[in-house]
Amino acid sequence: MIDPESAKKLAEEATKLAPEVYKDIAKPAAKEIGDVAGRTVKALLSPVRGMLWGWELIEKMVEEGVKKRFEKIPEERRKSPSPEIAVPLMQALSYTAQNETLREMYLNLLANSMDTSKDKDVHPSFVEIIKQMNSLDAKVFDKLSMETGYIKVINPHISIKGQGKNFIDATPEWFIGWKIHGHDIFEISSSLIRLSKFGLIELMYDRTAGKDVYNTLKTHVELTNILERYQKAKPGIDVEITATNSVLYLNEYGKQFKNACK
Repeated sequence: MIDPESAKKLAEEATKLAPEVYKDIAKPAAKEIGDVAGRTVKALLSPVRGMLWGWELIEKMVEEGVKKRFEKIPEERRKSPSPEIAVPLMQALSYTAQNETLREMYLNLLANSMDTSKDKDVHPSFVEIIKQMNSLDAKVFDKLSMETGYIKVINPHISIKGQGKNFIDATPEWFIGWKIHGHDIFEISSSLIRLSKFGLIELMYDRTAGKDVYNTLKTHVELTNILERYQKAKPGIDVEITATNSVLYLNEYGKQFKNACK
C-alpha cells in the first residue's frame, strides 16, 4: 500500500503531466482540423489564382487585342502609350482579363492612348475608373452614352394615399425605365449612383426637361407589379405610386471617358 505522503507526490506529478499528455493527444486532432481548413481555403481561392494572368498571357492578349485597333490608326498618328496609363492598365488586366466587358474597355483605352489624335480624350484616371467598375456599370454606361442630352428618370415611391407616407425600400431610388439582361431595376439604380460617384454622369433630383415620358415611367410594368404586391399584402391600406420627376446626363468628363474607352 502506498503511504499518504507518496500518494500526494504521485498526484502532484500526475497533475503536472496531464497538460503535456493532453497536448500530445490533441496535436493530431488539431493538425487534422488545420489541414482540413487549409484545404478548404486553398480550394476556395484556387479559382481566383487561376484568374491571375501572367505577363506572357497578358502581353499576348494585349498584342492581339490592340493590333486590330492599331491598324486603323494612320502611321503618322501612332505613338507609344504613356507609362502612367499603360503600366497600371496592364496590372489591372492581370485580374480582369477574363471579364470581356471590362477587358474591351481597357484595350480600347490602351489603343487610343497610342493615337496622337486622342490625346485630348485619354487620361490616366480612366484606368482607375474601370478598375472600380463591374460589368453592369460598364453596360449601363455604354447604354447611357448612346443617348444625347437630358435623360428622363424618376424617383418613385409606394405611398399611402392622403398621408404623405412611403414604404421604405419598396422601389429603386432611381428608375430609368429599362434593365440590363440578368439584372433588376434596383441593381440598375445602384449602378447609376456609382457612375455618378465616378464622376461620369450627373443625377439631377427634382429637375425636369419637359413633361413627356414621365407618366410612362410612373406607370411602367416594373413599378405597377410592385404596387400590386403591396396592394395584396396591405389590403386595408390604399396605396399608390408617387414619383419625383428628375433627369440625368453624361457630363463632359463622362463624354471624354466614352471617347477614350470606346
